[in-house]
Amino acid sequence: MPSLSKEERQELLARSAIFDGVDGGILKALVPTTRLLELRPNQELFHRGDAGSDLYVIVHGRLKALTTGPDGDDVVFSLMGPGEVFGEIAALSGAPRSATVSALDACELLVLPRSALLDFLRRDPEAALRLLSVLATRLRHVSELLEDMHFLNLPFRLAKKLSSTARAYGKPTEGGTRINLRLSQEEWGDLVGTTRESINKQFRAWSSEGLIRLDRGYVVVLKAKEIDRLASCCDL
Repeated sequence: MPSLSKEERQELLARSAIFDGVDGGILKALVPTTRLLELRPNQELFHRGDAGSDLYVIVHGRLKALTTGPDGDDVVFSLMGPGEVFGEIAALSGAPRSATVSALDACELLVLPRSALLDFLRRDPEAALRLLSVLATRLRHVSELLEDMHFLNLPFRLAKKLSSTARAYGKPTEGGTRINLRLSQEEWGDLVGTTRESINKQFRAWSSEGLIRLDRGYVVVLKAKEIDRLASCCDL
C-alpha cells in the first residue's frame, strides 16, 4: 500500500501551485481529508465523461491528459509530473470529467475530495485566485495546441513539443539531452496530432541529419539549437 507521512503530505500540498503560500495550520487541517492512490503504468485513472470530483496532486510518476476524436484518434493535451495538480475543473463544477487521464509509468497520487477543496477555497480567497491562474494556464495551453495543429506543419509542431518536453524532462547525456520520458511513436503522434507513421518518418529524417538519436524508446536531442530554431521560427 502507498505510504506518505502527514508531514510529507503537507509539504507536497505546500509545493503545489494552488496551495503555495497558504498558512501551515490550514494545510495541516487539510491533510486528514486526503488519501493516497497508486496507478500501474498505462492504467487509466478516469475517462472523459466519467463522474468524479476529486482533486489530484502527483506525488511521483507521470500521467497524460487526452481526448479521443470521433475517428478514434487520441490528442494529448498535456503531460504531467510530480507536484502538478489536476482534476480541478470537475472538482470546482461537479461536472463530468473533461478529459481522460492515464498513467505513463507507476504513479502515486494525493487525492483531495471536492468538499474539502471547496471548504478550503471559501476560507482562502487568494488560493481561489491561484486556482483560476492554473485554469487560465491550462486553457492557454489547449488553445496553443489547437492553433499549432491547425496552422503549423508537422516538423514545426514536433520540434516545439520536443523542445518543451526536453526542458521539462531532459537529462544531460553524451552528446546531447535525453528526454527522460519513454513514449512510443504513437504517443508522440498523439501529442502533436498526427500518425505513428508520420512520426517515424520525421524521426528517421532528423536522425539522418544528426538532430536526434533514438535510444531504446527514448529520444536524445543532439542539436538542441536546431530543434529550438524549428520550434520558434513559426511562433504564432
